[in-house]
Amino acid sequence: MIYVIVGNLVMIVFSKLKHILLLSIPIIGGMMSQNILNLVDTLMIGQLGHMALAGTGVGAFLFFVSFSGFTGIASGVQTMVARYVGQSQKDLISMALLLGIILSFIGSIIVLIGQWLWLDNLIGLFSSEKEVLIVAEDYYRFRLLGLPFLTFCLVIRGFWNGLSDPKRYLAVIVLIHSLNVIFNYCFIFGKFGFPAMQAAGAGLASTLSLIIGAMIYGFDCRAYLKVCLLLNLSKDILKKALKWLLNLGIPTSIQQFFFALGVAVFYWLLGQLGTVEMAIGNVLVNIVLVGILPGVGLAMATMTLVSQSLGEKKLVDMFYWPFYVSLLAVFGIGAMVLVALIFPTIVLRPFILDDSVLQRAILPLRLDAIGVFFEVLALIFMHALNGIDRTRFVMVVSIVCQWLFLLPVAYCLAVVLGYGLEGAWLSWLFFQVIQLLVFFVTWFRLRRQFFT
Repeated sequence: MIYVIVGNLVMIVFSKLKHILLLSIPIIGGMMSQNILNLVDTLMIGQLGHMALAGTGVGAFLFFVSFSGFTGIASGVQTMVARYVGQSQKDLISMALLLGIILSFIGSIIVLIGQWLWLDNLIGLFSSEKEVLIVAEDYYRFRLLGLPFLTFCLVIRGFWNGLSDPKRYLAVIVLIHSLNVIFNYCFIFGKFGFPAMQAAGAGLASTLSLIIGAMIYGFDCRAYLKVCLLLNLSKDILKKALKWLLNLGIPTSIQQFFFALGVAVFYWLLGQLGTVEMAIGNVLVNIVLVGILPGVGLAMATMTLVSQSLGEKKLVDMFYWPFYVSLLAVFGIGAMVLVALIFPTIVLRPFILDDSVLQRAILPLRLDAIGVFFEVLALIFMHALNGIDRTRFVMVVSIVCQWLFLLPVAYCLAVVLGYGLEGAWLSWLFFQVIQLLVFFVTWFRLRRQFFT
């Protein structure tokens, strides 16, 4: 009986495969491009030593916290656009995009100015090593200048995802990341007549590539970026749309901000273990993104499929989308996880030159790889819930699991009980399992609403 059920499920998934892949592959391509950039970035900086790795890791996590809150606006734009498409209200698509850009631009400028004034104090929270602090400050000052341009790119990405046309921005993402790699080589090592800025050059390279990318995106979307379109809509429509965007975006922004802040606290925890542990943590995060970022692409595709099906009132299809996508993730992400589990030394060798440091990273890498598998599945069901406007529930679950379970347990295991990196990553693994169980059970319980 079980074989029959599984066989039927597989046949259904293959019948949906084309639809899922057409939407998810360009998103995954963009995510993988980002991951390749992160790996190359880490590889180049790794040539400068573990102090440089630790310092840029601090700056990278701070930047992650800085832009994390704006992902909620991009996610809200994606949900709104997908719903308008499902409802055949295409005249409101531009409105969602423009509102998202305005909100993200104003917010990013405020964050940039606030952090610039308090930069020394922020960086000082993560390490007492003078060399690490100098590297982190030099890197992050340049990186922070790119924040408004990154938020603009995020909203554009959400817009095209909502239109089920992610390939529209894929080429630009690849160009941005390719330029970033070239700029990295020029500014980190001082090639082709450029100054050798070391870690600071990596921050400058990222900002320059984002500026160029934002300009290209703006030109490509110029037909939708006419402010006069807003003037032709009634105040009631604008007010309703703005309220909907805020209801979608604020909970997701809060969730992503606290998640990113939790990651920063997790990185601070590694700093309590030592500079070598911080460097290993930076390497591990960038390596496992090979699995996480394609998973994020699948999750974003799930959100679009769910939201469009809701707009079309195809509730049965809406319910099954995260299950179809999860089955694809099991095979795709599972294969990458197996590589990290079986060949950890080969995976780590390009990034860590010191043999003693490499050996310390093997078990945490394996734990992190297993955690990626559960994290991707959790992301798929989390984005499915976001697609039906359950953003507040997702926010509460994510914050509670992370701040009341992960961080206290990780601190206890890693620092108090002395299990170090292994204890920290074991806590991360259990955190992902708990999230997956909560989101999966919640989605499954909603089936009665979908089938009535």
